[in-house]
Amino acid sequence: MTTNGRSPRFSQPPVMRTKDGRVRRAGFEFEYAGPDIKTSARIVGDVFGGEHIVLSTFAHIVRTDLGDFSVEIDASLLKDKKYEKPLRAVGIDPEKTNTEWLEIALLDTFSTLVPIEIGTPPIPIDQLEKLDELRQRLHEARAKGTRASILYAFGFHINPELPTEDPAVIRDFIRAFLLLYPWMKDRAEVDLTRRVSPYINSFPDEYARLILQPNYPASRDRLIDDYLEHNPTRNRPLDMLPVLSHLDRDRVMQRVEDPHLVKPRPAFHYRLPNCMLDEPDWRVAQEWNTWVAVERLAYDPQRLAEMSRDYLHADRTSFKPFLDKWPAMLESYIES
Repeated sequence: MTTNGRSPRFSQPPVMRTKDGRVRRAGFEFEYAGPDIKTSARIVGDVFGGEHIVLSTFAHIVRTDLGDFSVEIDASLLKDKKYEKPLRAVGIDPEKTNTEWLEIALLDTFSTLVPIEIGTPPIPIDQLEKLDELRQRLHEARAKGTRASILYAFGFHINPELPTEDPAVIRDFIRAFLLLYPWMKDRAEVDLTRRVSPYINSFPDEYARLILQPNYPASRDRLIDDYLEHNPTRNRPLDMLPVLSHLDRDRVMQRVEDPHLVKPRPAFHYRLPNCMLDEPDWRVAQEWNTWVAVERLAYDPQRLAEMSRDYLHADRTSFKPFLDKWPAMLESYIES
């Protein structure tokens, strides 16, 4: 993805505010290698201000007016201190022993494979410009992104707040995403390592055929049950489990894989893009604007119905996985 050096503006979705009149917010997650946790936290503080707080060797936060930015290494072995169990097994009590040397050694070992992750607090979507300043500062600090190594499956995640909990609107967001997915994948230039990893497995064709039917009901329970029947996993380019568990936590947790990893919240979890901090033309705004295209289609019922009809026709006449007619048909919508 290139912008020819230009910095695109952050587009506004068709619905800027929640039902109570507050500007919607979005959280963002950057995964990368290179700058260590301390340096990364300092960069966050330089851009957003705030207080740098060290929670452990593997987890820092920067407390700002917007909320807390987390800066940590993305490995539960380290963050949850699971390495303490074998120490206790050989008679070493981590509570009474200085294990800083071990933590530093583990951090050095894991840093080549496990990313540093900056997680932002929910930011009002009319105040996103500083995210590209953060991107620039990390680029200058030589952060390494998705395509720097075949071992890196680093992602850039966007968590846009729900505009409403109306199941018809949530259904149409899923529909819009499924329809635009081939274009979004090409636009994001998804790295081969991430394509073959399990983290962003495509939605099953059977699920797309089901939810794109014109008579699919605007029912919260049906939406949740059908989603879990076909997608009982977080590993989708649009992970709906945070939203659905926010709507009905017990219903989701009873059927989902790894329920301890699902965090209920009124926000989508868009996890398709690469995180390409080392590439000078990559922009946060570009990835945000790709998501905004989903929101615009979701709020355009006539176009959504037309595209759903054409998708279902293309699906019936395709010979998948060898021939899928929908991407070519989608181009005519994108160009119009």
